[in-house]
Amino acid sequence: MNPIFAYLKKAFQKLAVKANNLPIRMRLFLVTFGVILVFLLMIFASNSLFLKPYYNQMKEKTLSSTLEKIATLDLSDTEEDGRASDALFRELKSLEESGNIQIIIVSEVKKVVYFDSEYGASFSRSERFSSPRQWIDSIFQLEGTDYKGSGTLTDPLVSKRRNFKTNVDYLSFYAVAPNHRGGDSAYYYVLVSTPLPAIDDAISIFNDFVLMLCAVAMIISGLASVFLSANFVKPILKINDATKRMADLDFSVKLNIRSKDELGQLADSINYLSGQLESKISELSVANQQLKKDIEEKEKIDIMRRELISNVSHELKTPLAIIMGYCEGLQLNINDEEKDYYCSVIADEAVKMNSLAARLLNVAELEFGTYLDITEFSLSELAEERLKTMSYMFAEHGIATEFKATGKAMIQADYGRIEEVINNLLSNAQHHTPDGGKIAIEVIGKKTRVICKIYNSGSHIPEESLDRVWESFYKVDKARTRKYGGSGLGLKIVSSILDMHYGTYKAENTEDGVIFSFTVPKVHEEPEKK
Repeated sequence: MNPIFAYLKKAFQKLAVKANNLPIRMRLFLVTFGVILVFLLMIFASNSLFLKPYYNQMKEKTLSSTLEKIATLDLSDTEEDGRASDALFRELKSLEESGNIQIIIVSEVKKVVYFDSEYGASFSRSERFSSPRQWIDSIFQLEGTDYKGSGTLTDPLVSKRRNFKTNVDYLSFYAVAPNHRGGDSAYYYVLVSTPLPAIDDAISIFNDFVLMLCAVAMIISGLASVFLSANFVKPILKINDATKRMADLDFSVKLNIRSKDELGQLADSINYLSGQLESKISELSVANQQLKKDIEEKEKIDIMRRELISNVSHELKTPLAIIMGYCEGLQLNINDEEKDYYCSVIADEAVKMNSLAARLLNVAELEFGTYLDITEFSLSELAEERLKTMSYMFAEHGIATEFKATGKAMIQADYGRIEEVINNLLSNAQHHTPDGGKIAIEVIGKKTRVICKIYNSGSHIPEESLDRVWESFYKVDKARTRKYGGSGLGLKIVSSILDMHYGTYKAENTEDGVIFSFTVPKVHEEPEKK
């Protein structure tokens, strides 16, 4: 390969690499501007190289055509002095002006028929010449001119001449035109010329005009390329921004590109892709959340299972130890009175173990789902009835009771399960209320829910234990719980039942006691028909 071509190829490759690193807007501008610049330079170069030969060729055709038209005229239509008549003069003058040429016609006897110039008079008084070329050379002050052609209308003599009086070059066509009038044959010598400076001036003016046109075109093309590149790149920037936001999982952006070209189709495809990704990722997110919830639930169940085994083992250890101890005592053949006492202790501990097992089964049943018998009833009536029913137990310890209800308290729930919730909360309140204390129930009917608050006077629950009292076997005061035989499952049962009813629950301290409250969704009431 030629070293020059190899060098150019390498240079173009480097230039292409650098161009690829430029922004698209800049590349579009450079390409558009460069194409227009090359096009204008090609026009200018073509004008400089080919316009003059082409113009000369066209002028030659004009001169040749003029000769043919002159041959059709009656050149014998002259005045007494041999000059062209007015009619012939006008026709020849018209040919001169329309073609920007000069016409000289001389008769066979060397009389000037037409020569509209300052040389006409002197030529008419000149001596006769031995040949037409002599008078042509005399008029234009020529020396040693070479002619081409035979001098006929179809093959005229062609020459480039210089008038040394005016220092002007001419392109000239010379021919002998026969004219047959009245049976006589006559010949006329015809010379048609065009000044070459006019050609050069026309080309110069045209090139100047092209240069000016190029400058204006470059400015307009530069502005147009900037505008077009900006408008072309704008949707690309929007698409780029949209894809970046999609990469960050933001599918809210929608491309509003209305064009029907490839960019518009790409924008529609990205909008469709965004919608599909948003839908699928939403589905995956929901599935992931559900999976996460299932895993957390499984972990929670495993933790509860381990805690349950540990707590059950702990809860059963004491009664089993008591039963084993008293069984060993029975094996020692104690007297009948002690035997009856031992047996009653064993039976009492067995009853506690049976109660614990039943409550554990109840908790398991609630946590793993159970059937709810949903009915519509008044929570305030149920709470008031349970407070009255258990009042006799409270009275034994001098505990006062109080009930208060406001608003409508109709709910849809499992009557037996909600009754169990109230029983457990009242039983818990009794065990933590000192003698002479107070237990109160307040039921409040709200717009969409019903709130039930059970208050008992007494000591506060430690702040760190307020959220944990709902856990299985959690006991704030273990010694007190052992005293009344509590298992630590009552509040767990309460929370499980309320979870099944989509309710809420909490424990909070007051100035002189504790309030356990729960909320159950209210019955939806149809609006009254007017």
